[in-house]
Amino acid sequence: RMVFAIVLIAELVAIILTLARHGSAAAFFPDLARTSLFLLWIALTSAALLCSARPGLAHLSVAGAAALSFALLLVSTVLVSEAAWWLGRYWHGIDPAGFRGLFPERHGRFLAANLAISTIVSALILRYFYVAHEWKRNVQMEARSRIHALQARIRPHFLFNSMNTIAALTRTSPARAEEAVEDLADLFRATLRDAQEPIRLKEELEVARIYQRIEQLRLGERLQVEWHVATLPMRARVPSLIVQPLLENAIYHGIEPLPGGGTVIVAGCLRDGRIQLSVSNPVPADSGQSEREGNRLALANIRERLQLSYGARARLDVERGASDYRVTLEFPHVEDAG
Repeated sequence: RMVFAIVLIAELVAIILTLARHGSAAAFFPDLARTSLFLLWIALTSAALLCSARPGLAHLSVAGAAALSFALLLVSTVLVSEAAWWLGRYWHGIDPAGFRGLFPERHGRFLAANLAISTIVSALILRYFYVAHEWKRNVQMEARSRIHALQARIRPHFLFNSMNTIAALTRTSPARAEEAVEDLADLFRATLRDAQEPIRLKEELEVARIYQRIEQLRLGERLQVEWHVATLPMRARVPSLIVQPLLENAIYHGIEPLPGGGTVIVAGCLRDGRIQLSVSNPVPADSGQSEREGNRLALANIRERLQLSYGARARLDVERGASDYRVTLEFPHVEDAG
């Protein structure tokens, strides 16, 4: 993608320079081809130099890295310009008439013009990348703060209800109370870990199952959860906390308001190199699950983290039927190499 962007920038500059030099169509296209070839060599050589210098640039300040990158771009321009000049001298010596007009004839003017153009274009490109980098960094910082807020936000009613359930179990079933305490500790541990690091899909589904077990103690037979995830690649790397909030919303907004409870269905499959995960739950006919604030915040948070991890390759779809509500996640399958 970055190579395509570099080629596109080089071609746009070539078109602008050629348009500035020629008014007739007869000389336009040959000059455009020559200019494009020359600028592509400069652009790709510059990209190679910057990639090679990337480990060193990472340790510098923003100003230092920008200055060094700018210098490397000018050096690349000088190197390719000199190579083009001496290549032209070589071919001119072999065939003076055949290559006339193809290569530059005035060395100093050719080099100075290329340096001037490179200075302007490089400054504009570096400024663009700096602004894009700052924008992306701000978006990531905002998303990180939202992730931390989601991690810290286990609804008070859930915590209080869980503790009340555990307190009741200590009198009737101490073993189940001990298991519930361990599940609650595991759930808090999962929500407090570093959300920037992707986890295995198996671990993400286990967090959701822990949450289900805790809610099962409170809701009993009113809550039924069907898991159809056997065909999913459990070693796939995914952003953390993308399934548990969906299950939480399905239970809180869908199952809990229904007097008779209902069934939440968690289903997934791998299709054409993409993982599809859906969580669906029944809702009363007059329910507005999609309109509730907590539900909207959770969906917006998950959607934003999918976009940060996969870009336009990920999607989150919401389907609101007459009696059911479904959220579907779709994103690329990235296998764990470990």
